[in-house]
Amino acid sequence: MHKVAPLFLFLSALPLAAQETREESIARDQDAKAANPPPPEIDKAEAFWDRHIQRPLRLFLAPRGGLTLRLGGLITGSGFAAGPMYTRPDLLGEKLQIQTSLVGSFKEYWAASVAASLPHLFGDRMRADVYARHADSPQMHYYGAGPNSRPEDLTNYRMEETSFDGRLAWRPDRRHWNLGFYGGYLAPNVGPGTDSGTASTETRFTPIEAPGINRQASFIRYGPYVEADYRDQPASPHRGGNYVARLLQYNDRTFGAYSFRRFDGWTEQYIPFFNEKRVIALRAATQLTWTDTGQQVPFFLQPTIGGADDLRGYARFRYYDNNNLVLSSEYRWEVAPPLDMALFVDAGRVFPRPSDFSLNNLRYSGGFGFRVKARSAVVMRMDIGFSREGWQIWFKFSDAYARDLFQYLF
Repeated sequence: MHKVAPLFLFLSALPLAAQETREESIARDQDAKAANPPPPEIDKAEAFWDRHIQRPLRLFLAPRGGLTLRLGGLITGSGFAAGPMYTRPDLLGEKLQIQTSLVGSFKEYWAASVAASLPHLFGDRMRADVYARHADSPQMHYYGAGPNSRPEDLTNYRMEETSFDGRLAWRPDRRHWNLGFYGGYLAPNVGPGTDSGTASTETRFTPIEAPGINRQASFIRYGPYVEADYRDQPASPHRGGNYVARLLQYNDRTFGAYSFRRFDGWTEQYIPFFNEKRVIALRAATQLTWTDTGQQVPFFLQPTIGGADDLRGYARFRYYDNNNLVLSSEYRWEVAPPLDMALFVDAGRVFPRPSDFSLNNLRYSGGFGFRVKARSAVVMRMDIGFSREGWQIWFKFSDAYARDLFQYLF
């Protein structure tokens, strides 16, 4: 009997030991799965979108280099523009970047440009850029100067520009701050517009009403700028801000009658919410000009508002004057990984003297739009804007608030 009892106790303990072993095994399996989770299952529709739409968009609209097709690159109102572009970002061990392009549209607008950059000088503290461009815009709109110009006074003129410009920039912290200096040459040529449906500008406006309509000077332009860029991704921002100020001197080298100074300032702020799938985007921008006694700002170099990049409910270049102010806000949300939608409200005005700067008598427009993205960059957008003068549809190949430091020069 004493020998049977220990054996009975041993046998009776076997099921408990076996049960504990199974629980430990299950726990080990669960720990292993937690440490090495299986890849998430991709929805068939999402997989189709990524393979057949998003990947081709990345390759076609946001190429990394070589010969490709450039879309856009011309002034607002040129129509659909495209042409070859060659980019090399990897020369001299990625210390030298070059880009050249030739684009044109069915409205006979065209532009050829070449740029070279040294972006990593002195341990990324400095960069140098040179840029040359020739552009022909045969149907530029002009309604007369001032905030009270009328739609029925629409005329058109031809604008040809040849420019050579460079800048030297210093980045104190290698990331956010950018201080630099511009220098360049501009040779404009203004002539009769080619749009037979509207009058040519020189037949409706005198040289007093449109300074420079009868003669065009060449300019030396130069000046400093400063930028503080805290955006998370400049090509399609979701948070942070960008703040820029620039002062340029335009010296008339031909007649000595059209020299002026221009201040360009703009600020952008992006406020994300809902896991950055929705963004409030805010912008304020201004251009102010000063002239000495006896000098004038040529009408074709005056600041404007109206078009795809500011007052989107108004026709392109709807208002001209020596100064302008633009305010804009957008509510953006992601519909799919490569597609955003936006609701926007724009406001702006032009005025003759910097001392007239105010928020009175603003023109307003509002609307909605779509943005196609590739590699975290907006590569194409469509905006539909409404105003008291009707509605406009705009197609552009850039973000609505995109402002390169070379913009306004070219």
